[in-house]
Amino acid sequence: MTNPRTPQSPNGASRSGMQPFGSFESLSKSMQGQFAAISAIPHAMLEAQLTMGSELFGFMGRRMKAQAELCHELSQCRELADAVQAQRKFSERVTSDYSEEFGQIATMLRNELTSVADAASEAVTEASKAAKLAA
Repeated sequence: MTNPRTPQSPNGASRSGMQPFGSFESLSKSMQGQFAAISAIPHAMLEAQLTMGSELFGFMGRRMKAQAELCHELSQCRELADAVQAQRKFSERVTSDYSEEFGQIATMLRNELTSVADAASEAVTEASKAAKLAA
């Protein structure tokens, strides 16, 4: 679409020699900045997912090891009271471990969400700068 006040040649440049959106180089640099900022969002999200996944799998591994240790301990019990005691200790440890892990995950989640929000904020800032330069 052409502006009736700015006569243009067939190649899209105005007759004064200026292109409607600036030079190709300035447009390219502007878009590179926008793409770099926008690509930081999925990167931050993926990093958050991997960090959380790593922690959860580590916790699951520790819980499985504790379960195996309980099974071994129960296999060594000769009296019912010993088995009950082993199960009671295991149950207390489960409660403690899950409580501690929940606190760690809540802190980690808060940190990772802040990281993603910061990346999104940076993308908006870069897009705003690019829009101002283009205008």
